[in-house]
Amino acid sequence: MTVGPVRTLAACSLALALIGCGGDRKAAADGGQAGERAASGSAEARAYVARFTTKDPETCFKTDVALKQAELKGPAGDIGPRVPPTRVIVMIDGSGSMAGRLGGRTKLELAREAALGFVDGLPASVQTSLLVFGQQGDNSQAGKARSCSAIDVLAPMSADRGRLREGLGQVRAVGWTPLAAGLDRAEALLAASATPGEQVIYVVSDGEETCGGDPVAVARRINSGRTRAIVNVIGFNLPSGEAARLGAVARAGGGGFVNVSSEAELERFTAQVREQIRRTDNAAATSLATTDNSVATSIAVTDASVCVSSLATDEAVAMSNDLTDRAVAGRPLSFAEEARTLLKARHDALRARLEAWRAGLVGAEAAAKRSNDAAADAAG
Repeated sequence: MTVGPVRTLAACSLALALIGCGGDRKAAADGGQAGERAASGSAEARAYVARFTTKDPETCFKTDVALKQAELKGPAGDIGPRVPPTRVIVMIDGSGSMAGRLGGRTKLELAREAALGFVDGLPASVQTSLLVFGQQGDNSQAGKARSCSAIDVLAPMSADRGRLREGLGQVRAVGWTPLAAGLDRAEALLAASATPGEQVIYVVSDGEETCGGDPVAVARRINSGRTRAIVNVIGFNLPSGEAARLGAVARAGGGGFVNVSSEAELERFTAQVREQIRRTDNAAATSLATTDNSVATSIAVTDASVCVSSLATDEAVAMSNDLTDRAVAGRPLSFAEEARTLLKARHDALRARLEAWRAGLVGAEAAAKRSNDAAADAAG
């Protein structure tokens, strides 16, 4: 949706021929006064000035500024806005216990659905990746070494959601829980960032680290180091001790922890994540529309100002040079001062029109910002 372009009213008459057409009411009034002065000049003076005023002032005011209205998403839950993300990683626990059931479904099935819930509401420009940790070997002592070294990137960092959905179908519940190693690999997939929270990791697991790593230390490094990423942890029906340890991982990563004990709880949490994404997206869209409108208005005003200044300068210099040459050659014009007065009236009217045009654009930009802000407030 756009707010219509700011246009000037055009009204010309023979008396305004030396000033040019257009302008709003103030500019038209100024132009009318200047036109009366121009009309009172002699025919010779007006004809002489016309030789130096061949450029149409309308060329300075042809820019149309189409102001943007932010397109906002409707509410779906209740959680506050956060920093707009640029990269999101979903980490799924591939340990054998993820084959256990929570209600009528396996934890792994619920983890797949939660992962889609986290990423489906993201703006298309956000890159996502999927990795699984512990999905090799088995959950016996014989299979532990292989499982603990198994960190598989099933969908590389990309804006292509299809690759992530395909990767979710490849996740299996077979091994141990190398959470620290998984976080290490996730960190490697992220870029350096100066903005805390624009990169997010969602860990979905039903247990604590079982491969001897220190996920708290890794999460702290991820959050406070070069990536500035947030680590969120979603646990499945964890006993209090394991829940406390995974909660410590989330706190070290600057994120949140939730321990869901039913499918309904997971659905509520997923809805909260999607609501967070919605509000973040709306905040970014509103900010972008305001910035774009400000830049477009500024460029239009600058271009028009330069155009008017150049036109006035070129005309004044051209006529002044001609009058000087005539005086030096001993052929001064009897109506030279009258011609200068006529040209000045034209330029004064043109500058008055520019100021009125600028005020109109700035006013429309301010109105568009109020409209965008009101829409964002209404959307919640």
